[in-house]
Amino acid sequence: MALKTPVSEAHVRRVLAEVEAGQVTAGAVVSEADREIARRQVRGELSADEAVREAIAAALDRFPEK
Repeated sequence: MALKTPVSEAHVRRVLAEVEAGQVTAGAVVSEADREIARRQVRGELSADEAVREAIAAALDRFPEK
C-alpha cells in the first residue's frame, strides 16, 4: 500500500523518535529491523497489518524457539 502523498524524511525521523521513546519507556528494546519496518510503514510502503507480520517474523528470527 503506497501513500498518495509522500512524507518527508524529517517526518519519518520524528515519528520514529517518538515511537522509540515510548518503547524505551515501556522497557522494550528496539532493534534495527524494528526501526526499518517502522520507517517503511511511516513512508506508506507497508500497511499496519504488513508491518505487524514483518515484525513478528523478525522477532521469531531474533528469538528462535529452544
